[in-house]
Amino acid sequence: MLKTWYIELNRRNYFLAKSGTFCFLLAALLAFFPFVDPRELQGVSVWLKPLKFFISVGIFFWTMGWLMDYLGEPKKVKIMSLLIFWLMVIELVLITFQAAQGKLSHFNISSFWDIIIFQIMGIAILLNSLVVVWFFICFKKVSHLPKGYALAIQIGLIIFLIAGFEGFVMAGRLGHTVGAVDGQEGIFLLGWAKAYGDLRIFHFLGLHALQVLPLLAWFFWKESLKISGIVGLLYFLLSSATLWMAIQGNGFWQV
Repeated sequence: MLKTWYIELNRRNYFLAKSGTFCFLLAALLAFFPFVDPRELQGVSVWLKPLKFFISVGIFFWTMGWLMDYLGEPKKVKIMSLLIFWLMVIELVLITFQAAQGKLSHFNISSFWDIIIFQIMGIAILLNSLVVVWFFICFKKVSHLPKGYALAIQIGLIIFLIAGFEGFVMAGRLGHTVGAVDGQEGIFLLGWAKAYGDLRIFHFLGLHALQVLPLLAWFFWKESLKISGIVGLLYFLLSSATLWMAIQGNGFWQV
């Protein structure tokens, strides 16, 4: 089944399919780096952040590659694909570059060049969000998909953009932990703070609404607008609850 799906993904968007695969291969390579490089930053391996971002971007590439095929406009899809690719490559290269130096990539204003790198990453993410907005506008014209599935994609895109905007809120605060400095004890791999508020939880859940909602709709209620609307709203409310808790400085894992 997975092989069939991957073949179909390559047919839909070969460029983003292979780009996503390359991200996962690099993530697998980075997983071994802590064994030969014991350096830590804020209590975790310096290589953990690039590892997580390569996985996340790989998923994003595959998702957009799959969804763009529905537009039926090869020229627009090619432009969108190239923009998304290069903007995310900028992000990944800078994150990995800072990690290799044992430095923070996000929220780092320690020096002039650290500020420049942080600003470039912010601009890249903003431009990527604008590409997603462009795709959303184009997708609204698509009429050949099951209605519940199409609505789930649209809701997923909206939540994705809202969660992306929250990233700029974290950038404005120069941190993601509420009630303490960043680097508190967190859960395995994801690193979300156990005892304090962590704005990254909503960021994560919101960004991945783009995969969760369309998949659920496709397998369980692809023709139902009502169910897609209700589930989409519940998903947004529940994920927003983690944001509210984080703002209050409450650790999600203490509930």
